[in-house]
Amino acid sequence: MLPVLSVLIPTYNRREIVARCLKSLAEQTLPPEQYEVIVIDDGSTDGTDEMLASLDYPASLRWKKIPHMGPSGARNRGLEMAKGEIVVFVDSDLIVVPEFLEAHLEAHRENPQKKLVVHGPVIHTTNLENPETKQKLTDFSRAFFATGNASVALAELKAAGMFDEEFDEYGWEDLEFGRRLKKRGLVAVRQPKAVGYHYKHKVKLAHFRALWQRERERGHMALVYYRKHPELEVKLSTMLAWPFFLLDRLLSLGGWPHWPAAQRFLRFLEEKKLEGLFKFFFYLALNHAYFDGMREAIRLQRSS
Repeated sequence: MLPVLSVLIPTYNRREIVARCLKSLAEQTLPPEQYEVIVIDDGSTDGTDEMLASLDYPASLRWKKIPHMGPSGARNRGLEMAKGEIVVFVDSDLIVVPEFLEAHLEAHRENPQKKLVVHGPVIHTTNLENPETKQKLTDFSRAFFATGNASVALAELKAAGMFDEEFDEYGWEDLEFGRRLKKRGLVAVRQPKAVGYHYKHKVKLAHFRALWQRERERGHMALVYYRKHPELEVKLSTMLAWPFFLLDRLLSLGGWPHWPAAQRFLRFLEEKKLEGLFKFFFYLALNHAYFDGMREAIRLQRSS
C-alpha cells in the first residue's frame, strides 16, 4: 500500500538535531503505514549517514546521501523518491508534536476541491526540553510557501516545475517556488494543530563566521530571485533597492563590521553579558554581510 504522505527532510551537518526531528516523526498519531519519511543528506561530513543507517524506524524511512547541492537540489532529489499523494516539508531542525502529520492530512481532506499549501505554526525555541507553547510575534511568517513546515500535493509540485536548482546557495528558493505555486492558483491555509518547534542556538560569537557566510549567500541568491521575478514585491522583500543600500552604508559607516576591532567589541559585550547590545551589533553586522553579498552578485552580473 502506498503512503498518503511523504515527509521530506533535507539536511546538512545536523546529525544530532535531525535525529531528534526523526524521533518526533516516529511518534505520530497517524498510523505508520500512512506516511513515509525521506531524508536527503546533502553531503554532510558529521556522520549523519551512519546515524540514518543505524535507525530502526516504525514507519518507512528512506534516505539518500548526495554531493552537496544546496537545498533546492536536495529537495528535488527527495521529490523524485516520494510516493505519497501529499508532500510534507520539514526542516531538519524542527521537532514536531504527535498530531503533526494527522493535522496536515486533515487540512487537505477538509478542502478536497481546493489546491492547497498548508502551513503549520513554527515556534522558535532555544530549549527543546521545555519549549514555549505560544507563538511569539517573531514566529509569524507572511510567506506563501515556506519549507520549514508546509504540505502540498506532489502532483502540484511537479506541475509547477519543482525547485529551481539555480538556487545553489542559501536562501529564497522556497519563496521563489511559492510564487510559481500561487500563479497556478494554489491557496495557502493555516493549520494551527500542526505545530513544529524550530531549534535555534542561543546567539554566540562562535557562530558569527558561519552566519556571516550564510548571509552573503542569501545576498547572492536575492539577485537570482529578482532576475526570475523582476517585480516590485520581490525588490522590496529582498531589499534590492537603492534606499536600502544607502541605509546599509550609513549603518556600517567606514565598513566597521569588517574591522578586527568589531570582533573584539562583540566578544567584550558577550563576556560582560550585555545581551541586548550584543544582539543589536551582532545582527547589524550580519545585515551588512547580506548587502555585501548582493553587491558582489551585482558586480559579477555586470561583468558577465
